[in-house]
This record gives sequence, C-alpha cells and structure tokens, in this order.
Amino acid sequence: MVLKYFGHSCVLIDDRILIDPHDGGSIGLPKPDIKKVDLILVTHDHYDHNAYQIFEYKDVKINFYGSLTYSNYTIKGIKSYHDKYNGKLRGENSIYVLQRSDGKKIVHLGDLGHLLEENTYKELYGADVLLIPIGGVITINFKEALEIINKISPKIIIPIHYWIKGHYMPLDPPEEFLANLKYEIRRIDLKNNLIDENVEESKKVVYALSY
Repeated sequence: MVLKYFGHSCVLIDDRILIDPHDGGSIGLPKPDIKKVDLILVTHDHYDHNAYQIFEYKDVKINFYGSLTYSNYTIKGIKSYHDKYNGKLRGENSIYVLQRSDGKKIVHLGDLGHLLEENTYKELYGADVLLIPIGGVITINFKEALEIINKISPKIIIPIHYWIKGHYMPLDPPEEFLANLKYEIRRIDLKNNLIDENVEESKKVVYALSY
C-alpha cells in the first residue's frame, strides 16, 4: 500500500485512487504532482476538495454513498455532515472507507463537522490508516479529533485540513493536536510526502507536515 499526502485533505492511494484533490493555487499550497489516476473520490463539492478537472482520470465520485468495488478495493461512502446542524450550514460530507483485498483499511473523514454515532464508529474501528481533520473553524477541532481517534484506534494517523505556512485558509495549526496525541510523530513535507505503512506492531504513528 502506497500513500502520498499532498496537503489539506488530498491523498493518493496506490497511485490509482485520489481523494479530495485541490488545485494548489486557490489555497496557497503546491499543486499535487499527479498526472493520471484511475478513480477520484470527492468527500464534498467545495472548491478546496473538488479540483478533479485538472487531472486525467477514468471515473469520479462526488458525495458518494453506498458501496462499490474498484480493483482490489471495496469502497464504502457513509453520509455525515460538514457541521453540527445536519448540514444546514455547510452541507453533507462523505466518509470513505476503503478496504483492500489484503485486509488493510483506510478511512478518510473528509470535512467532518461533528462527532459520530456509535454505529459509525463500529464501521471505522481498527482502521490501519485514518485521515482526520483537526483544524477546527469549519470542521471538528483537535479535541474532537482526539475523541474520535480514541474510539477508532487507528494504527496510522494522517491529520488533514489544518494550517501550515502559506495556507490561505484561517485554520488552526497542528501543534496542540500533536502535543496531546500519544503517537510517535513522523514529519513529512509536500515534496517528501510518502507515508510508510510498514509500522512495527507495537507502534502507532502520526504523519504531520513540517510546520
């Protein structure tokens, strides 16, 4: 399993599946160094997550709910909301659960704006990789993210949707989240952005962008 993180909420899985692509310039980050993918998944149709038109792709799913099989992945889209008011402020949000044929599970929470119901936690529990927003303001904040992490117990965390130098969006930076997380912190940057999923059995790791 090969994961590359391109900042904000954008991640490339196995060089084939791209989730929440941004165009770089509109949010103050480098454009993702990607030319061609098979499938693009968009958690919600906002400008900082839906720049699929600038990439070459075979299929795209926006706010997808339900299940599909794609290559060696079973993909499930779970309905959630971008706010605490059932989407009345910012709309709906798809949580994507990608289960590989080898048993590996990746969960992308998109722009989740609320804590989850118990039946949803059961579907997400034990994720090998969890991508979770931590920047507050328009998503859950770091304290809410920590509560969700405690219930899902992922092996690897990739925090998303937070402020770093150059980012135009006034989100919270990652320091408080990282200071309160009992995971080994590994730093990456937007050029050296490969996530190593071969973590020792006894370890739990969070991959965070250099600030």
